Order: sequence, then structure tokens, then C-alpha cells
Amino acid sequence: MPRVAAEVRAKREGARRTQILEAAAHVFSRKGFAGATISEIARAAKLSEGSIYNYFRSKEDLLINIPQHLVQSVLVPLAGDAPVPATPEEAERLLRLLAGAMVDRVRAHAPFLKVFLSTLPYLSPAARRAYMQLLPTYAAEVLERFLREGARRGVFRKDLNPVIAARALPGMLLMFLMTQEVLLGRQMIRYGYDEIVPEAVHIFLYGAAPREARARIRHPEGGRT
Repeated sequence: MPRVAAEVRAKREGARRTQILEAAAHVFSRKGFAGATISEIARAAKLSEGSIYNYFRSKEDLLINIPQHLVQSVLVPLAGDAPVPATPEEAERLLRLLAGAMVDRVRAHAPFLKVFLSTLPYLSPAARRAYMQLLPTYAAEVLERFLREGARRGVFRKDLNPVIAARALPGMLLMFLMTQEVLLGRQMIRYGYDEIVPEAVHIFLYGAAPREARARIRHPEGGRT
């Protein structure tokens, strides 16, 4: 029974954190970081102001936790007990799901991300350090585990560096997303995300060179075969 009670409590606390973070993202999007107050966030979350402080120490603490909250649903296909794909085709399908979810999430929360990016340089050094531990580390670790296990099973090449690769695919997409959705608010190129996402995933998995060219690059004349 104590274990069940602890699980119920953890689930309830997780739901409450989500409720607060969603409300905070909405308020920050409308008012900006400087203009938003904890009392406004509490009203948006339909909670008392004191309840906010049960979960987050300050307005800064709220702000830096929102990006991790936004990315958690994006990583669902690769997180936890999700099965490692048995073939490159299955890996491509999963990575397309992840990339598509990433696009949807950034587009839906572009107003908040504008506020976040403009505020981040002015946060306290402690808050910036905490943010770097929260989101970049969390997201990269999920992808690293997926890629490392895929390489172990032969789905990806054995010499793949999962630390670098885990940052490459998000970086490819973020160039489009940050520029088009957050910074400019308009399309850079005439292609939609239904074409951008598959192309980015395909380049990430297979490279841009044709297969015969990749074979020559890997095993140049006179080298090992």
C-alpha cells in the first residue's frame, strides 16, 4: 500500500506541475517575462499563489523548466521502454515521428520561445546553468541511448558517435524552426515541413551521397575492404 500511495502522489504532483507549466507558458507568451507575475500564473492555473511555490522557487525557475516540459512529449517514441528498431526503415519511421512532433511543438509554442530566447541571456548565471542541465542534457541523453543501442544491434553503423549524432538531427531541424517560426515568422524556402522532415531524417540516417559513393569514401582504392 505505501508503494501504491507513493505512485498516486507522484502522478498527482506530475499533473500539477504540468498544469502550472502550461499556465506559465501561456502567461509568458502574452506578457513577456518581465511583465508576467506569479499571481497571474496562479490565476491562469486556477491555483493559489502559494501552490506555485510548492513546485517552483521563482519566476526564473518556472521559465527554465518550460522547455523540458515541451520536449518530453516529443521524445515519447524513443523514451523509456520504447523498443529499439530492428531495421533502418523502422528507425527512419520512429525518427520521422520524433521530428514531426518537434516541428508541431515548436510551431505551437513559437510565442513562448520568442520570449524565452530573448530572456535567457539576462537570467542569473545559476538559472542559465540549471537550464543547460535540464533541456539539452535530457533531450540528448534520450537520443544517445536510442542511437547507442541501435548501433549495438547493427541498425546503425558500429563506429557511430552517439554523442555527436544525438545533437545533429535536432540541429538540422532547429535551423528551419528557429528561423522560420521564432525569429522571422515566415517561410524561408518554398517547401513545407511534410517535405523538410523526411528529407532531414533521410540525410541524417543515410547521408547525402549515393550508396556507391559512400562505399568509395569509406573504402578508398588501396584501403581495406
